[in-house]
Amino acid sequence: MRHDESRFVPRVIPLLDGVRGLAIALVMLFHFSILMHPDGTAERIWMGLARMGWSGVDLFFVLSGHLITGILLQTRGSPGYYRSFYARRALRIFPLYYAVVFVSLVILPRIDHPEVRSIGSVAGDELWYWAYLSNWKLAQAGRFRHAILDISWSLSIEEQFYLVWPLVVSLCRRRGLLVLCPLLMAGALGLRMTLLSRGAAPLTAYVLTPCRIDALAAGALLAAMLATEKGRLRARRLALPVLVGAAMVLGVVILLQGGNQYGPLMQRGGYSALALLFAAGLAVLLTGSPASPGARLLAGRWLRVLGRLSYGLYLVHLPLRSFLRALIGGAEGLPVLLGSRLPALVVFMAACTVGSLGVAWLSFKVLEAPFLALKRFFPRPS
Repeated sequence: MRHDESRFVPRVIPLLDGVRGLAIALVMLFHFSILMHPDGTAERIWMGLARMGWSGVDLFFVLSGHLITGILLQTRGSPGYYRSFYARRALRIFPLYYAVVFVSLVILPRIDHPEVRSIGSVAGDELWYWAYLSNWKLAQAGRFRHAILDISWSLSIEEQFYLVWPLVVSLCRRRGLLVLCPLLMAGALGLRMTLLSRGAAPLTAYVLTPCRIDALAAGALLAAMLATEKGRLRARRLALPVLVGAAMVLGVVILLQGGNQYGPLMQRGGYSALALLFAAGLAVLLTGSPASPGARLLAGRWLRVLGRLSYGLYLVHLPLRSFLRALIGGAEGLPVLLGSRLPALVVFMAACTVGSLGVAWLSFKVLEAPFLALKRFFPRPS
């Protein structure tokens, strides 16, 4: 460990489980709500609130960048640095991901049923999904293609980040990261602006790794700052001004063009504002009092449960939604109560959430936990 680095250990604390829980709750709110086409005032208000739920993915990116960078800074230079990191990551993310890919690409295509056919096809492009490169294929196509597997675009970004970031941290050290991370954030913004100005599809700017590296870099920058007491104090001083400034920029974007993730202003500046907003919010939480209202809220039981099952929830909630949606016949199947479909949508969302939690819990117990137990053979270097 170098002289300018403390023994920083990313704390596995209830608060961070709660942050994960908040992220997956936002994503599920977004995906479950898009079933409904708003007609009345109440429905439009609901959709206005749910429309920003896609930003939960950006919160996942910031949190991943923060936690992974913290781990790497703490273990950098230790024997087994690379071996331990890659083995532990593989044991965490591969089993469930490849189970979902296997079902989607091997089993479902052999089932001749209208609902199964409606999921979509990636015929000829299966390798992109097996290799965690689906985001690049989607960027090339300019559209989503598969109702189950397209959500893997964000997992592909994270996996590509995991692949190269240990080497980056090893070479740059903490002080280098303090320079590199802002450059990556600026580069992502510039690349998005360049691609969009040249007519690239909005989806391309949304799913390409270099275009979305700003959120991961923002989390990594926070980890590098929190690695020393001096940096921690600086993060504490900067957190609130950055939080307010990012919120103002994001507010202007939403006011002018709404919360659509493909809006021109959102793609150009909104993504960067979100990255700074979430990183600054995380800094406030981690450098503030654990008794603060925000910390207590995120440490709540149900958000922590969602956080612990967030990986499984992320991969299974869309298939569950599709299954239940088929049962009710789509949006038209939602009954009108008190002049609105909103009450029925809330019931539908509750059913989707409960079902997703059940499948995610079963997946964790039966599939994920046995592989996670193998981490004992790859202890984290100290």
